[in-house]
Amino acid sequence: MHQHEYTYQLLPIPSGQIGYIAIGEDFLPPMVLIVGYSGNLLHWNKQFVLELAKYFRVYLLDNRLVGETRSSNEGSIKGMADDIAEFIDVMNLQDVKIVGWSMGGIIAQNLAMNYPDKVTGISLLGSLPDYTFTHGSLHDLVTNLREKPSKENRDKLIQLFYSEELSIDFRKYLAQNTLRIPGYIYPFNQDAQALQSSSVEKYKIEYSLLNKIEQKTLIFTAKNDLVNKPEASHLLHNLIPDSQLISYANGGHFFVNYHPINVAEHIINYFGVDNLC
Repeated sequence: MHQHEYTYQLLPIPSGQIGYIAIGEDFLPPMVLIVGYSGNLLHWNKQFVLELAKYFRVYLLDNRLVGETRSSNEGSIKGMADDIAEFIDVMNLQDVKIVGWSMGGIIAQNLAMNYPDKVTGISLLGSLPDYTFTHGSLHDLVTNLREKPSKENRDKLIQLFYSEELSIDFRKYLAQNTLRIPGYIYPFNQDAQALQSSSVEKYKIEYSLLNKIEQKTLIFTAKNDLVNKPEASHLLHNLIPDSQLISYANGGHFFVNYHPINVAEHIINYFGVDNLC
């Protein structure tokens, strides 16, 4: 089967540069995807992204110190949101929808609150208002795998992400549905982990501020998510006015890999572009 390859690009921004790939026609409305803690562009499910790219020009961005993204903005969740706001400005994107996964969802919330003129909708995948809802072993397991990339440590982290052991067939499916980006070899390094760990541990928000998010907001969770407690998504749904919540029975924190087309179709329909061709 032919595997399409995607070109990793660098965009200079006022504070530095952002590494990204873009998929979808130029004339389509823009959508920015923000990955979560320890993630890079290879964590996005290809089926999910390509389905979105039928209706959106999809930009997959590396967070700061991941890939080739660098910035002099504040080393915080807000600072990482500022990086993406600069990307939106330099690219001259209008009517932007943001999809944020886990920590990426916290960044998306900050973009919605701090840049309401740039962002017109957000979708939060397995996200949370702050890291008090996160499984305590996540950061340790990521550290263990980074320092000693053994099969044992990898399997422990995978089991946490999926809330179950994976079959050989499903592992093959995952390998087949990873985006092909030539030359993109960017493991999660110590500097990136230090920044992300510090950012999420220090991040606190008055929940009442989430009541002021006016953008259309679609929230997803899985009932068996062991990384971020599902009640975090229910709380976001209760706090963000007129938001919509979709809950899956399985898939854990990586439920998108179990339901890639279904999640994408929900996002497409929610933002009212199901009539596009």
